Amino acid sequence: MHPPSRQFPLHLHRRVSLKLTFDFAADSALAFDELQCHLEVDGQVQAPYGSGVYLLRQLWSPARQQAQGPTREARLVNGYLSEIRADHWAILLELKRAGLEPTAAAIQQQWQSGRALSAQLMPLYEEHLTRLHQRSGPDRLSQHSLYRWNRGYHQLKDYLAQQQLTELAITGVSIGLAKTYYYWLRARPLSIDSAARYVGHLKEVLQFAVEEDLLANNKLTAWHIKAQPPKTVYCLSPAQLQQLQAMALPQPLDVIRRWALLSCYTGLDFKDAVRLARHPSAYLVHSAHGAKIVIQRLKLKALPRAQPEWGVCHIPLLAEAKVLLEQAPDWPPVTIQRVNRNLGEIEKRLGLPFRLSTKICRKTAGALFLLRGYRTEAVQKILGLRHLRTLERHYLHLYSELVDDTMRQQAHPKA
Repeated sequence: MHPPSRQFPLHLHRRVSLKLTFDFAADSALAFDELQCHLEVDGQVQAPYGSGVYLLRQLWSPARQQAQGPTREARLVNGYLSEIRADHWAILLELKRAGLEPTAAAIQQQWQSGRALSAQLMPLYEEHLTRLHQRSGPDRLSQHSLYRWNRGYHQLKDYLAQQQLTELAITGVSIGLAKTYYYWLRARPLSIDSAARYVGHLKEVLQFAVEEDLLANNKLTAWHIKAQPPKTVYCLSPAQLQQLQAMALPQPLDVIRRWALLSCYTGLDFKDAVRLARHPSAYLVHSAHGAKIVIQRLKLKALPRAQPEWGVCHIPLLAEAKVLLEQAPDWPPVTIQRVNRNLGEIEKRLGLPFRLSTKICRKTAGALFLLRGYRTEAVQKILGLRHLRTLERHYLHLYSELVDDTMRQQAHPKA
């Protein structure tokens, strides 16, 4: 198993040594006596305690740890001792799932109490994640699916931390909690598909609990997220992009504008645009047809064991981007939070009906390359998108200019 770059805690699967043996009390000479449990966990030895099993001393073999002889009594005793060992191992796992340290004293106390522990949600999520990573053959999930599962784990962890529910038991997961989690995801903001996927992961973890006999029923099976229309995809029109390029701004906002324009003319996420601006020569490739930018998207480097080829962007170096890159060494460093915060002021000056952000700038590049005649397959590669349908869903319905421009070219072909 190769762990993802963003690892989830694996304390559930920390190796724990448990040894349980049985014998009669050393200070007793009774012919018929109770076998004592001798428990050792990670080298910690617990004082002997009663097993509840009584046996004739002459039938017990300490070396073989079993009752001897062909009698029905011996078979029943050995079966019960086997169940006691299994119970101790089960309690060890229950303690882990409940977020508790599996010490020898805790295991003894829980076994003697006979009370069932309620597994905590996040430790159980971790266990399910580990099993997903350990699948092999045709049942193994793709690297992209495993990455999404890990992302979902961190989303749920952040949500529970904000709600002060870090020690939530699986019995406390209700439809109401799942709904508030869904709306919290949408407000981040995440798309409907992403939010529904992460809630689906939560539902699957609860189903795993049912299959492990940790939960009587999965409450979330009764709730289904209603289909909603896809969210509107915004980007700057050619006129708005020209307005952004030409507008005069005070120095602090002007720097933000330049960073935004670099994303608009390359389609790079902000962090990738920073890498390009700081070391352009490392990513520029020159050919007989002109220069292009070849860069691996940082976002996809988080995929476990993968540097997907579809995530390597091949971006034609537009004249506007070339000018910006020549100026970039003089730009002061900024954070993505600062850029997005100040883009709100630029948005007001442009009079945009939508929120301007670095993501909008990246989407603007997709529309821009389409309007400049690049085929959809080429724009897919420019943006480093895995699926062509993502591009089609986001861009092909945005501009009537695509149709108008094609009609113009057919009506007035170049000589």
